[in-house]
Amino acid sequence: MDPEPDTTKITPTRRLWFKLIASVGLVLGLMMSLFTVIVLHRLETRAVGDRLQSAHWFSDTVKRATRYSMLKNQRETLHRIIEDVGRQNGVETVRVFNKKGRIMFSSRAPEIGKLVDLQAEACYGCHFRHRPLERLPQPQRSRIYTTRGADSHRVVSVINPIYNEPACYNASCHAHNQSQSVLGVLDIGVSLATVDREVSATTGHVIGFAALIFLAVSAVVLGFIFWFINRPLSSLLAATRQITAGDYDHPISAQTTDEISALAESFDHMREAIKDKTEALDESRRQFKTLFEQVPCYISVQDRDFRLVAFNKMFERDFRGQVGDYCYTAYKNRDAVCENCSVEKTFRDGQVHSAEEVVVSQDGQRSYILNLAAPVTDREGNVIGVMEMATDVTAIHHLEDELRASEEKYRLFFNNDPNPIFVFDQETLEILDANDPASAAYRCPKKELVGRSFLDLTDPADRARVRSFVAEGEDFMPRVHHVRQNGEGFFVNIRASYGDYLGRRAVIAATADITEQLQTEQQLIQAAKMATLGEMSTGVAHELNQPLSVLGTGANFLLKQILRRGGVAADKVKEVAAEMAAQVDRAAKIIGHLREFGRKTEVERTKVRINDPIEGVFRLLGQQLRIRNIEVELDLAPDAPCVWGDPNRLEQVFINLILNARDAIEDRRADGALVGQGLIAVRSWWEDGRVRVTVADNGTGVPGADKDRIFDPFFTTKDVGKGTGLGLSITYGIVRDYEGQITVEDRPGGGAVFWLTFPAAREEDDD
Repeated sequence: MDPEPDTTKITPTRRLWFKLIASVGLVLGLMMSLFTVIVLHRLETRAVGDRLQSAHWFSDTVKRATRYSMLKNQRETLHRIIEDVGRQNGVETVRVFNKKGRIMFSSRAPEIGKLVDLQAEACYGCHFRHRPLERLPQPQRSRIYTTRGADSHRVVSVINPIYNEPACYNASCHAHNQSQSVLGVLDIGVSLATVDREVSATTGHVIGFAALIFLAVSAVVLGFIFWFINRPLSSLLAATRQITAGDYDHPISAQTTDEISALAESFDHMREAIKDKTEALDESRRQFKTLFEQVPCYISVQDRDFRLVAFNKMFERDFRGQVGDYCYTAYKNRDAVCENCSVEKTFRDGQVHSAEEVVVSQDGQRSYILNLAAPVTDREGNVIGVMEMATDVTAIHHLEDELRASEEKYRLFFNNDPNPIFVFDQETLEILDANDPASAAYRCPKKELVGRSFLDLTDPADRARVRSFVAEGEDFMPRVHHVRQNGEGFFVNIRASYGDYLGRRAVIAATADITEQLQTEQQLIQAAKMATLGEMSTGVAHELNQPLSVLGTGANFLLKQILRRGGVAADKVKEVAAEMAAQVDRAAKIIGHLREFGRKTEVERTKVRINDPIEGVFRLLGQQLRIRNIEVELDLAPDAPCVWGDPNRLEQVFINLILNARDAIEDRRADGALVGQGLIAVRSWWEDGRVRVTVADNGTGVPGADKDRIFDPFFTTKDVGKGTGLGLSITYGIVRDYEGQITVEDRPGGGAVFWLTFPAAREEDDD
């Protein structure tokens, strides 16, 4: 820290107040002196000018007073006038010269008749170069001179030419030549003694007043400096000494309300800032010391000889080094500097270097050490030491070995799983990794799979399902249409789990090829359809018998009319033909529906109005139910949204449910529990983005023990030979294929209610 300045050694002439007073005094003295000179000069000039003007007026007055006497040549009168004028106070002399310079009249009698020198000061203005001027400007008619003798004083003399007038050269008394322009000169001298005395007195007063002002201003400035500058500055100086001494707790208060107050306030802010910075620095030092001592790594400071200058507690605990020991001896058990010494490199180029080394501790254990060497410099930037921070990374090496083994194990499981496995980004669906079975199943090299979108493997019709499946974090999605590299399509079930992979939120998806399973299911479904068609043969025959009867009746009517009358009216033919055509259309629709229902279909997903397959079922089974005295109640929502599915397969679902309801009603009648009409009620509606359907009957219902098994394959509650046990199982599979749900409950009053729920198809699912 720099030594505190000693203000007691400052001489008075070097002090600020002295310099300020001296500067102000010098400037003030010069200004007052200049002011005094200017004022006195102007005062004197004005006073002399006034006296000179009075002299000119006086000269003109005397000239006019003597004019008459001069015209009449009354010398005695003229002489007395001049003597009387000369005796007036302040008049020094009154003289009249002729043109040759002789004094003709004078207030001083001894001068009369004397001839003056024409080159003298009084005459030189007119007789310049021996040629007298006829006209002389008024400013040049006066002169100021100083008298000699004991009573020396200044005199202002004014000459006034006496010009030749007509009254002079035409008068009979003494005529002058008309060509003579100037007859003489009137010279009047006026004393300036009074003016000089007044100027002298005024000069004394002005100088005294200036000195008084100088002293007063100096006193005020001195007091101002001491009170408003020196006193607060002394206070600020004392405060800065406290700050220099490390005392930051005493606030600096301003003793004035001017700029020094702002300076004091700024000093106080500086004091607070220095206090905060000092406290922060102290805290930083404490933290640094704590970090240096407590940080969980080995820290040492070494000089250019690689000797230890300082080290932390962890270094001292594990290596028991001493200040002055060689670093390579203290914790590396070496006799010389390491071959790849980062400390040596830092001393050489002043840069940060790192290296990994193997060291042997005091107990002989080998450890892997990662060290970092950073330079320690002085103020000039010279490297005076190196701080080496070393971290034991032995555990990391062990973890790396374990991780390597774990990765090999993961890769073994990953690649040897029989199912294709993909790892892809949950947000972008970019494939990050894939196993060998995935490459084989999709006929695509692994390097071409990685980087592609998982949606590229999916048929466009199912991409929206997959995107929604991943976004909602679901774990299972059945019957997804995938496409191999060669364009071949197949169906898979997807099972997914979610986690982090290389810092990205990822999905681990396993796909299982279910194409053969679906083909088997299709065969079972087709067999069930054939069985259903066999069951419906009686009802269908009745349905077809009615239009055939109408056709037969119409044909017989026309034939009889032709045979009986030999002809038929045109309107009758038209009416009978229209009825016969309608019955043909009806029979064609029944046969077409049967053919469509019995057709083997592929697994497809299209938008389907749920009411369409329901209504199609009753076009096939309506007559059969009426024959069996079963009433059908339909409550179908006309505005229900579409669902994803296949119309043929969904119709199979409702045929199975209606036939089961029919059999349950027949069984209840056979038991005598139902007397009268049977009831099948179907209702559809939608809420919360899902389409819902209920199929209720008043049959035997489902026993509680059978509810958990009713959808199992080959499970049936019917007598042997009356059922295959596949109807509800197939129904369950179809509903699940289209992401729906089906459950069964008891109906109040007897019977069962099947609940079906399907997700509504959204508009964005079309992409």
